Amino acid sequence: MHAYARSGFALLFAVGCAQSQPTPTPHDRVFVSQAGSSTIAVIDTGKGEVEQRIDVGMLPHNLLLSEDRSSLYVALVGSQAVAEVDTSSGRVRRTMLTAPVPEHRADGTVIQAHFDQKAFSHTTCYDCHRPDGAQPKYAGDRPFGLLLSPDGKRLLVSHLRSSSIAALDLASGSIERTVVLQPAGMATEAVALAQLGNEIWVSLRAPQPSSSPGALRRLDAVTLEPLGDAASGADPASLLALPSRDRVLVSNFETDSVTEQGPDGSARRHAAAPGPLGLLALPSGEVLVADYYSNAVSFLDLDRETSETVTLEYEGKLHANPTHGALASDGRSAWLVTSGTDGYLVQVDLATRRVIHQVPIDGLSFGVAVIPGAPR
Repeated sequence: MHAYARSGFALLFAVGCAQSQPTPTPHDRVFVSQAGSSTIAVIDTGKGEVEQRIDVGMLPHNLLLSEDRSSLYVALVGSQAVAEVDTSSGRVRRTMLTAPVPEHRADGTVIQAHFDQKAFSHTTCYDCHRPDGAQPKYAGDRPFGLLLSPDGKRLLVSHLRSSSIAALDLASGSIERTVVLQPAGMATEAVALAQLGNEIWVSLRAPQPSSSPGALRRLDAVTLEPLGDAASGADPASLLALPSRDRVLVSNFETDSVTEQGPDGSARRHAAAPGPLGLLALPSGEVLVADYYSNAVSFLDLDRETSETVTLEYEGKLHANPTHGALASDGRSAWLVTSGTDGYLVQVDLATRRVIHQVPIDGLSFGVAVIPGAPR
């Protein structure tokens, strides 16, 4: 189940700055979720190679670092769980179910195998449901979006299939409570999460593929009670909180727009290239947008309302289908995941807007997280 698998549009013109010297490659450790192989790749960017593959569960997608960067949380879309990875050792500390293992099917019949296999004591569906195990190999409510509470004690997880948000108590690893969201028209899938002040924002979309409008729902950060909805494009794939502007930026994947949305209902649309997906705030105040369909990235200046789009090309190779990015430890470059058939982790120099480094990874990769290191 990979929602972003169609070919890109025509290439856009690459803009560079020939006078500037590109930044050297920092010796970072970069974690990339590889949905096709059920693994997290750990990349030593100084050596330019994958140093470790961590088996986590089916369809790892979004990644989220704890504030101290000691823990990495991985949404296992196909295993109804979140994996907690120790970033120092690269080992899975534990997995946490994001919804209970069901006793009955939708038609009311008993799932006898769950009783026979004592599935209710397991903390991930991956223990049984996998390519060579119980079928279907993808199981559960499809956890997707991740958000840590400001005190780091709770992890909020959105679900595509059950239209719900689960709050996980990280001390115990158990589900503290689950809130089911009411549909917004045809929009039932809870996708991305962001926090702005005392509000949690959730992007909702119709089951894909669909051209039906999505929605942005505001919730009280403490009670998770709904505060209001705002319209969005058909697939509001990513959210980025902008506290200094009291706004949330949303990438509307299927309708090729990026919108700056305010709690008061105000909205301002910004130009990007087709297929905007991941959003990354840059030290310059700009926002980098991964333009999946365009094989490119866009640099948005929200104040000037300008956009510059650059094709991801390096040494004659076009890098297809970028998904997400994260800042490198030098603050002068960003690591981007490209998820085409031949996947790559690429380094983009923020001054020159050029790709300056590439590391092969699996195709169908998605999320990225960086553990800073010292430059070489």
